[in-house]
Amino acid sequence: MELESERLERSQLETLSTAELVRHALAETKLLVKAELLHAKKELRDEVKAARTSGILLGVGFTLALCGLAALFVAIGLALPLSSWLGVLLVGVAVLLIAGGLGWFGVKRLPKKPLPHTQERLKADFDLARESLQ
Repeated sequence: MELESERLERSQLETLSTAELVRHALAETKLLVKAELLHAKKELRDEVKAARTSGILLGVGFTLALCGLAALFVAIGLALPLSSWLGVLLVGVAVLLIAGGLGWFGVKRLPKKPLPHTQERLKADFDLARESLQ
């Protein structure tokens, strides 16, 4: 009897021997594990893609923050003799604001809970298995 590819009704399951039931349960478990692994791989791939985007945004934001900080130090230096320091100061503030915005967007895009769909499916599968075995 081909148990791996077909779904058996309760009446069919009641007619199977213990060995066939164990084989059927193992086949079902194998299929479930394969399906869960495929879902987890897809979800992990999506989270890595989001983390990569967040990393790029955070890196650019940090780099711009350093540039803005450098510009602010230049502005402070130019402010002492009271020459054209205001332009450099405004550029430094603008760069820091852009860096802060990019950093904020980068942090917002970071995954908060790893593999949430996989965790939910595994919990549901565990609950269903526990319910079926009782």
